[in-house]
Parts: sequence; structure tokens; C-alpha cells
Amino acid sequence: MKKIILPLIMVASSLMAHAQHNAGNNGKVLMIASNKSTSQQTGWPIGVWYAELTHPYWIFSEAGYTVDIASLEGGELYFDGFSDPEDASKYAAFDYISLGFKKDPAKMALVKNTLKLSNIKPSDYKAIFVCGGQGPMYTLYKNPEIEKFFADFYLTGKPTAAICHGTSILLNTKLPNGKFLVEGKKWTGFASSEEQYADNYVGMKIQPFRIEDEARKMPNSKFTVGSPFSAFAVQDGNLITGQQQNSGAAAAELVVKELEKQRKNYPTYVLVHGAWADESAWGFVRNQLAQNANVVVVNLPAHGIDLTAANKVTLKHYVKTVTDAVNQQPGKVTLVGHSMAGIVVSQVAENIPTKISKLVYVSAYLPRNGEDLLTLANQDKESKAGTSLEFTADYSAASIKKEVIAPAVCADCPDFMKEALLKYHKAEPAKPLGEKVVLTAAKFGSVPKYYIHTSNDAAVGYELQKMMVKNNGTIKQTFVMNTSHLPFVVQPAEFLQILTSIK
Repeated sequence: MKKIILPLIMVASSLMAHAQHNAGNNGKVLMIASNKSTSQQTGWPIGVWYAELTHPYWIFSEAGYTVDIASLEGGELYFDGFSDPEDASKYAAFDYISLGFKKDPAKMALVKNTLKLSNIKPSDYKAIFVCGGQGPMYTLYKNPEIEKFFADFYLTGKPTAAICHGTSILLNTKLPNGKFLVEGKKWTGFASSEEQYADNYVGMKIQPFRIEDEARKMPNSKFTVGSPFSAFAVQDGNLITGQQQNSGAAAAELVVKELEKQRKNYPTYVLVHGAWADESAWGFVRNQLAQNANVVVVNLPAHGIDLTAANKVTLKHYVKTVTDAVNQQPGKVTLVGHSMAGIVVSQVAENIPTKISKLVYVSAYLPRNGEDLLTLANQDKESKAGTSLEFTADYSAASIKKEVIAPAVCADCPDFMKEALLKYHKAEPAKPLGEKVVLTAAKFGSVPKYYIHTSNDAAVGYELQKMMVKNNGTIKQTFVMNTSHLPFVVQPAEFLQILTSIK
């Protein structure tokens, strides 16, 4: 039995820092802020308001989005003095979110090295969000570059947001038909009453003009405001605006809600890990794939931090877990199985073929009707793992000998990954490996299938991979990556290029 269990193959990439749970797995949001300028009214150095960047940033991050920060010039941002929670005025002393952001070196590194807007590829982002502050009234207002960027992004239909004085760009931004973007649309921005309060507070006129006054002069204006300095944000289609610094989180929450509604606009990938791994196996590719897709990663029972006992797990449990994940998605999915998961996704495709647009096997077991993993593994003459298994006393679970894990699974991985493979190696449930699939031509055979080979694989040998593809006879297209068993770890960019090319 030890000889047969074989390379149940393991993406023990469940280990990398890249795979931090919920960190950017829903895609990317671009926040745009003003560069430093000098107010011609007050003579103050001005820029972005802390809360208008940090509060939305927090909302997006908590919702699972990666956040990039850009500015017209790129480089370091400047924060308005009154917005600094440590400013002597204590005007924003209550802003603990901004204080936490300020004390985090990694976050401050982002605002010291913002991306240059002209270098941004808009298609990499699912939403944009223009921050306010005192700077935009000089740096963004009537700026052709930001106006075009904002209008072009808006026309994609994706959430397009601006808050506070960042909404000054909407006073002049036009669509290709020559009409103002906000014509006939409900929107908001810094209110004239709030400008008056600010002027009274400092004893001088702060801004060169007032957004509300100008907005109400525009054709078919539907500009609206809430109570002064209350959290107030409005949405009209995919345009989302917030009134002032206390409205950043409210506007960001509207963006997140709209992004959830727009999931139907993106393809959905359901990724299933192999043996001796968990959902974080996909950590090197998950976030990048999510830029233009919905990505769901499945954690199988008794894997990773799941506490199900190995002796309680069967193939049916695996299949149910994946089936549930697929059925939760609004439309059809691309179902991707690595290694051992090839068995699982095959049975899922048989059970719910109408929910799956395509099956993608990644150095995976590809069974025929009545086969099981062990039957296929016994035919593998190249695997280094098959004779290196160590079983529990009751033979309900198996591990790979430590000295064989890295050579078998990822000989071409960097050292830190090899160390992680050893650190997180967990005994694999044995029973599912010997359970046979039931597949039919009418159901399983109706789902388009693709195979990504790994030519230097010492876990599931390349010759066995090719034999399984040949025996199946219905694989529409194959690809070859010159890597070990973990192509998405060793060559993530190439892997993604192949995966997303499958239409």
C-alpha cells in the first residue's frame, strides 16, 4: 500500500506570506491623491486629507482588495496639516485610523512612493477612488489628465468614485459626447456651509471657489448635500461621491457593494488544491488572477487548518466541498484542479456539468470511469514520492518522508518555499485515494477540458500525465511548463498567462 499511495501531490504552498488570508484576493482598487502644492489663498503647503485616504483604504482592505495609491506626478504625498492626528491643532486628534496608518512603516512607504498616474494600466483595477484634501482644488481641478482618466474609467461601467474636494474634477470632466459627466446625475461634494465653517475656523477664506456653488450652476444639476460634516455619500449608476472627510468610509462602502453586484461581469475561477496542501497553495497567483476575475479557493476537509479527522474523510466529502463552492457562484465557473484534485474536480464535473464552463487540470490526475488515484499512481515510474510514504498506525493518513518532500514536489522552488513545504506538511487522508470515480460521456464528457503539463515533475510524472491525457481522448488543448510539480509557485506569470488564455 505504501508503494501505491504515491505522490498525492501536494501543493504545500500553503505556507507563504503571499497567501495571507483575505489579503487582496478580490482584486485591486486604485486610490488617486493630490501631490503637494501651495494654497494661493492661505500660503499653506497643501495636499491630501489623511482621513480621505486612510478610511477608504481600511474599508477596501477589510473587504479583501489590494489598494494601490497613485498621483499625477507619482512619488511622495503631503498630508494637510489639520488632518494629521498628531497636529498641534488637535483638529483630527480623534482619527485613530489615520494615526494607525501613520505609525505603520509599510503604509507610509506607499504614500512616499505613489504610482505615477500616466503609468497606470486601468484594466488592472476594478474600481478607482479620488481622494480629497485641500490640494485637489489646485492640482486636480481642470487637469486634463485626471479628467480623461476618470471619464474613461467611468465609461467602463466599473465603480468610479471621488470625495470631498476631489469632486472638484467633476466640475469640468466631460464625456466623449461633449456633455458633463455629472449632467443629470445625483452627486455630492464639499458643501458651501462646510466651507463657511472652515473659513470661520481659521479666520480667512481657504478655497479659491466653492464646489457646491459651481455645481449648482451646471446644466441639469442634481448636486445634493447632507448635514454638515456628517457621513454622506451618494451613488448614481457607477458614479459614487462622498461629501467630505467624514464620508470617505461611506463612499468606500458603496464602492464595495457595487463591486459585489458586478461580480457577474467577471469570469469565475474555482481553484482546488492538491494533497498535503490547503487553499493558500494558490498564494502566488490568486491576487493577480483576481484583478480581472472572481477567484474562489477551496479548502478541502482535513487540510490546512481544517480540523476534520483524516479517518473521517472520504472522496464524497471532497466532492461536496467543491460542489458547494461552485454552486454558490452566480454563473458557470472555470474549475481548476491541481494534482490529487484532478480526481475531485472530475467527479464534480460529472455531478454538475451545467455549472462548469471548463475543467483545467494542472499536473493533475485525470481519471477515466471506474479509476481511482492509486490505480493511476501505480503506473507512474517517475515519481519520487510513491515509495516514500509514512502511515499512521491505522493507515488512515500518510505523510511523505521529510527528506523526499522538496525533491519530489518542488526541486526548483526557492529555499524558503522548500522550508515551508517541510514546516506545513500534514498527514493526508488515505481513504479518498482509493475511491473510484463514476464518470459518463453524457455529463463529464460534455465539459471542455484542458491540461497544463509539468515536464520536470517528480511527483506526478510527465509520462503519466501524457498517458492520462491520451487515454481521456477529449482534452481540447494541452500546455507544457518546464517546471516541477508546482508551476504556479515556480513560474506564476507564465502559469497565469496560460490559464487566462483558455477561453
